[in-house]
Amino acid sequence: MLAGVWLHQGLWAKILHGDPSHREIVGRMPGMTPTSARAVTTGIGLLEAGMAVWVLSGRRPHACAAVQIGLMAGFNAGALIFAPASVESPARLLARNAGLAAMAWLAAS
Repeated sequence: MLAGVWLHQGLWAKILHGDPSHREIVGRMPGMTPTSARAVTTGIGLLEAGMAVWVLSGRRPHACAAVQIGLMAGFNAGALIFAPASVESPARLLARNAGLAAMAWLAAS
C-alpha cells in the first residue's frame, strides 16, 4: 500500500499532472516561475516514484521509513508555509500523513 501511495502521488499527481494543486503549491515557493515549478514538480514526482521502488525492494527498511517520514514532513511544511491557501484541509493532510508515517515505521519493524 505504501508503495502505491508514493507511486500515485509521484507518477499520477505530479509527473502526469493529474492533480494540478501540486504544481500550484510548488509554484508558490520563493523564486518559482511556471517553467521552474513544472520542472521541480516533475523532479519531486520522480523522487516519489523512486520511493515506491525502494519500498517494494524491502532493502534497508528502517532507513526507508525514516526517509519517507522526512519527505512527508518536508512536503507538508513547504505546503503549509508557502501555500496554505492551496491546502484544502490542513488537519486532514496532517492526519493522513501521520497515519502513513506510522504505517511506514510499522512496516519497517
